[in-house]
Amino acid sequence: MERQTIDALFDDFAEAVAEAIGAPPEIIHEATLSQGNFRPDIVMELEHEGRPLRLVVEAKPALFPRDAREAIWQLRNYLAHVGPAGGSVVPILMAETISPGARELLREERVGYFDSSGSLFIPAEGLYVLVDRPASKKQARSLTNLFVGRRAQVLHAVWLFGTDWFGVHQVAERAGVSPATASETLISIERREWVEVRGAGPSKERRLANPRGLLDAWSIHQMSAKPKAIRHFYVRSTTPPDLQRRIHHTCEKLKVPYELADITAGQIHTPYLSSVSQVFCRIPAGVGMQEFVGSIDARQVREGWNLGIHEVAASDQLRFRQRIDDLWVTDPLQTYLDLLQAGGRAKELAQHLRSERLGG
Repeated sequence: MERQTIDALFDDFAEAVAEAIGAPPEIIHEATLSQGNFRPDIVMELEHEGRPLRLVVEAKPALFPRDAREAIWQLRNYLAHVGPAGGSVVPILMAETISPGARELLREERVGYFDSSGSLFIPAEGLYVLVDRPASKKQARSLTNLFVGRRAQVLHAVWLFGTDWFGVHQVAERAGVSPATASETLISIERREWVEVRGAGPSKERRLANPRGLLDAWSIHQMSAKPKAIRHFYVRSTTPPDLQRRIHHTCEKLKVPYELADITAGQIHTPYLSSVSQVFCRIPAGVGMQEFVGSIDARQVREGWNLGIHEVAASDQLRFRQRIDDLWVTDPLQTYLDLLQAGGRAKELAQHLRSERLGG
């Protein structure tokens, strides 16, 4: 971290502590170094109800569960070698961004924290401070940038490996991304402790260890993200199943890739709703899409529609589709994520699909 950023965080931390406790902390300097020459960034002292309190603070750029575990060990090792301070001592970790998982871990371990949102936790003898504030827009972006673009494709590929071990090149090939993108994404999810690791170097392998944690975080992002636009059409068709088959045969004839999506896919994977009158699909934008619309005589409308089309940027975004009963369908994970953004009873179907096909 840049010194300027660290100083700004410390200033905000000192102000937050003073506001919460009613006493401004005083910065002190320590000459004693612990084993391994580690030294925290700053040590502060204050008095609360006549009792001295020392805050031993270490700053990090960002904290996810794995980083938090390592930093906790480092701080506790330091405190074990500097000896008693003559009062209550609280290790504190601060960062611009601290993930929800890291916050939970720090509270369980009774290690304090502070981040740029103003969230503050101080667990001391005779004093307990917890200020929990929502992430800023900048923090939210750093926490959720895994769930968009090519990184999301890597996460999807990781999910599909299930409990199998995989290497960087295997997941890169499955996701259709470069090994560098795959490696960067895998390092990020290691920090979140969603995967476990064995080996090192070129032989390093990983496997999904916390699918629920991954799915929970992805769900939160999906429900807060702006829904993708849907183009609405009316097609003369007797029933939704007839329209599904017509979509399939037309796309096969034109060699245009497609996948049935949203509620349509949810009903195929895990039937739940008694009746659905519309059909949803994904098709790459461009000439093929235009030819498809013309071939089925689809008329774009605002009301009374029976066909909803998500236009995707490229056919590569359909790489995880599945063939079910001679139809191409979004896989259960993509279906679940799409349903979280849909209206009506789609969220009920999403939860049903998750419990039946995604493991809770």
